[in-house]
Amino acid sequence: MEQVKYTQKDILERVFKQKRMGVGYDPADVDSFLDDIIKDYGAFAGRIEQLQGEVTRLQTALKASQEQLVALKQQAVEQPVQHIVAEPPVVREAAVVETPKAEQVVTNLDLIKRVANLERAVFGPGSENI
Repeated sequence: MEQVKYTQKDILERVFKQKRMGVGYDPADVDSFLDDIIKDYGAFAGRIEQLQGEVTRLQTALKASQEQLVALKQQAVEQPVQHIVAEPPVVREAAVVETPKAEQVVTNLDLIKRVANLERAVFGPGSENI
């Protein structure tokens, strides 16, 4: 933005020379016009201040969003590694340890069979009447 040559105060305090002869400007008309310019300067100064505040607020929000994005990307990179490491093995009949396969589909019947096998392993073979 270019430098402002006159401030509101400069315009308000400006005194024009009056000519003794010839046609000149009406001092009341000049004063009225300059008063309007002073008001415009005040409005512009207020708007500039408001926009600078908004720019500051938006820059802060942008920085926070960028930091959040970096944290989420880092978490997304770390999460699959934790998932693979933290996956528990599945205990089946005769204490065979298997890791679940992605293509296996678990149904209610499979769950009932697993529970029955666990009951037999914990309570013994004659636990069907429990």
